[in-house]
Amino acid sequence: MTRVLLVHQPTDGGVGRHVADLATGLVERGHEVFLCGPEPPAGLIGPYRHAQLDLRRAIAPRTDAGVIAAYTAIVRSVRPDVIHAHSSKAGAIARLGRLGHPRVPVLYTPHGYAFAGYFSRKLERAAYREIERALARLASRVVCVCEAEACLARTVGPAKRVRVVYNGIEPASAGPVDPRVAELAESGPVVCALAQLRPGKGIETLIDALPQILARHPRARVAIGGEGPDLDALRSRAQARGTAEAVHFLGPCEDPLAVLRGAELFAHTSWAESFPYVILEAMSVGLPIVASDVGGVAEASPDGETGLLVTSGDAHELARALMRLLDDPALGARMGAAARARLERRFTRAHMVEGVVAVYDEVLARVSRRVDAP
Repeated sequence: MTRVLLVHQPTDGGVGRHVADLATGLVERGHEVFLCGPEPPAGLIGPYRHAQLDLRRAIAPRTDAGVIAAYTAIVRSVRPDVIHAHSSKAGAIARLGRLGHPRVPVLYTPHGYAFAGYFSRKLERAAYREIERALARLASRVVCVCEAEACLARTVGPAKRVRVVYNGIEPASAGPVDPRVAELAESGPVVCALAQLRPGKGIETLIDALPQILARHPRARVAIGGEGPDLDALRSRAQARGTAEAVHFLGPCEDPLAVLRGAELFAHTSWAESFPYVILEAMSVGLPIVASDVGGVAEASPDGETGLLVTSGDAHELARALMRLLDDPALGARMGAAARARLERRFTRAHMVEGVVAVYDEVLARVSRRVDAP
């Protein structure tokens, strides 16, 4: 049995889900799990302990110094065999904190490097890159969620320490269809998008593509699940494009699979990504996918096999790809079936947990050899 301390900063979104699934899978395999972050992520199953740590994404040297001290006390209390930090802020704290417990291996999963994300200023991206470069050697291993992220990791730290373990989910079973989407589907094909409504998610690209799509498929509708600060701006954008009646904002979705089950196509229009869970969810219900070719999206959904990839931010290219599948439902059905089969073959939660445990075993074996050396 391995005692694992999972350090995390976001408690929702892809990071929260990954941490919850990993913790649950570790407990199921007999490991002892402790969590450390602002609050426990949703969806945790099984016995675990959580230590509250006030991690905030913004860089604040004075506050962060106190956080590192509190984190070090937690490590001394838990006495973990291995520490696994998730996201840039948790990763920074855990790597800096290693100076106080140098013999405990520290793993870091970026979940999308900040220097490769959506930022408007080059100076901001450059600053995050230098921070990652400075901290890189304090990580025993960098466990990336896709090869695209691993390529970035190798540019800022020792390549030999980088490992890839893909995100994974439980394949979806039969279930309900969201009644709002079912009602839309009665009058025409539904294109679904699930995203936080904030800068960088590219929902405006989907809205800009819609006039071109409606010219050929006037009964098509777009169902957008999610919430965020850009909601009013996106509503206004749809109104300005003359497509407000075709765009339906569903708000927060407690059951995203129910929304997806009612759709004919899934659109993912982000301008930057690592390896998004929502792509896996769409694959799990057998939807063909039209997505921006960013991050590890192509590793999940190869172009022409499980869907179509487009240039991020290009509304005309997005419209052409969506229309191609709307024009040929049989092609979409074949791609959707291929997506479900690919997920079951490569991207299950069991595969993810087993891959992470293999990296834990690797670093712990190195610790054991050092201890046993004469």
